[in-house]
Amino acid sequence: MTDTLLLADGGSALVTPLTSFLVVICIGFLLCLAAGMGNETVADYYAAERSLSATRNALALCGDFIPATALLTPIGSVALSGYDGMATTVSASVATVVLLALAQPLRNTGRLTLGSVLAARTAGRAARIAGAVVTVAVCLPLTVVQLVVAGDAIAYVVGYRTPGAALVCTVLSGLLITTFAVFGGMRGTSTIQAGKALLVLGVVVAVAAVAASALHWDLAALLTRASADRGGTGSFLAPGLHFGTGTTGRLDQFSLCLTLSLGASVLPPLLMRVGASAHGRAARRAVRHATVLTTLYYGVVVLLGLAAGGIVGVDAITADDPRGNSALLLLTDALSPRAGSGFLFTAVACAVFVTSLASVAGLVLAGAAALSHDLYAGTARVRAPRELPVAQGAVVLLGLLGILTAVLLRGWSILFLAAFATAVAASAILPALVYALFWPGFSRTGMLWTLYGSLACCLLLQTFSPTVSGQPYSLLPGTDFHWFPLQNIALVTVPAGFLLGWAGSRLRPPTPTERTAAARTETAVLTAVD
Repeated sequence: MTDTLLLADGGSALVTPLTSFLVVICIGFLLCLAAGMGNETVADYYAAERSLSATRNALALCGDFIPATALLTPIGSVALSGYDGMATTVSASVATVVLLALAQPLRNTGRLTLGSVLAARTAGRAARIAGAVVTVAVCLPLTVVQLVVAGDAIAYVVGYRTPGAALVCTVLSGLLITTFAVFGGMRGTSTIQAGKALLVLGVVVAVAAVAASALHWDLAALLTRASADRGGTGSFLAPGLHFGTGTTGRLDQFSLCLTLSLGASVLPPLLMRVGASAHGRAARRAVRHATVLTTLYYGVVVLLGLAAGGIVGVDAITADDPRGNSALLLLTDALSPRAGSGFLFTAVACAVFVTSLASVAGLVLAGAAALSHDLYAGTARVRAPRELPVAQGAVVLLGLLGILTAVLLRGWSILFLAAFATAVAASAILPALVYALFWPGFSRTGMLWTLYGSLACCLLLQTFSPTVSGQPYSLLPGTDFHWFPLQNIALVTVPAGFLLGWAGSRLRPPTPTERTAAARTETAVLTAVD
């Protein structure tokens, strides 16, 4: 590998990505420092004093909706499984529409975290504690998933495809991301997310354009080539290549689409981003613009999946990575001679790197806000000046915990972490928010049943699902104790979450104090704060 760095013909493909990574790190750190210089108060650190413009917030929201997994996984999924991959990709874009319905009411509450939103409906500390527990239960597993994917992708790009190299990349990228979040706060992470959105959108459109030009802009020919290794167009565009045609497979696919559509819409970083808007209408406008950008992105991703299947080929993709996560990089490498001596590959490598940085930074910041703002400040009743260093310490704690967990799970399947975290968001956070914002009869008991009951239900079903045991892709492939047939549990847990909230509120209706709080929340939700 050292020899490849010293080629006299202008350098190898390794030199440019490494150099670009260093440039991106320097620029990103300077931007975070510049943006974070104004973080003198907790309001600055968590919400940038709600001074973010709708355009900047829209770009940042778009960046939040495109984590590292959404940049790498869907392209391979479309290439390998056709309709099944397209269905899950489209479902991910629907999440923005769900958030659009919640954005203005959520911002009008004037709260930032899940715990603080729920605490507006009930007295005592139970709501803040429950909100913090659920937030960490979502953010920490997703942080681990993003760190593992980032480590693998960065090691792949720089040419060191060994477990040790991926481990080192995971640790270094995790430490770097934690540093960005500590110094940048909401302003810094918003700046990185907005820049990432522009870079990723530009890169995927450029790769799609080069791929289309390679086939003379003939989309019918592109589809024909993409489906050649999958039994032809009819089979490629029919359900079943990934999930099968049986009842269990179709239910699993529907459950996955439900998870992506609902769970990805209420992830804690998104709730904080909406809360950082200037007012309710600005929040809705930002989400509306983000919806357009995200829909464009996932539409181009489907085209890239077809291009990867048609130009690279299914056999080449599965030989390199059976999961298909390297499809984008393989496609870019195949198109590089048409795009000019590795420039396209370098741009994609930078996009992957920046995506990894920005996604994890937002998750760590949201989790830290739950610990410091809801658990520490909200329950201990401390003053705001003392909360800021605690918030930064919580970022460091969650960052290091995420890195440690990612290191311990290196070489193990992490599918169960991603499935569990997104299912918790769809099954606990979404019902709690919908009831808290729109149902005056939602009581403290219903709230706690929704949050803790849904969390327990998700943990139980995910533990006894095929993602943990019984399959080659399981966390424990050598054992089999699963009895729940679906990999994706939202088909059961989302209705359970809504049912628990309704049943708890009927069993113990709101107290007069809670009804007064509900009336205040309803007034705030229906009032546009300008």
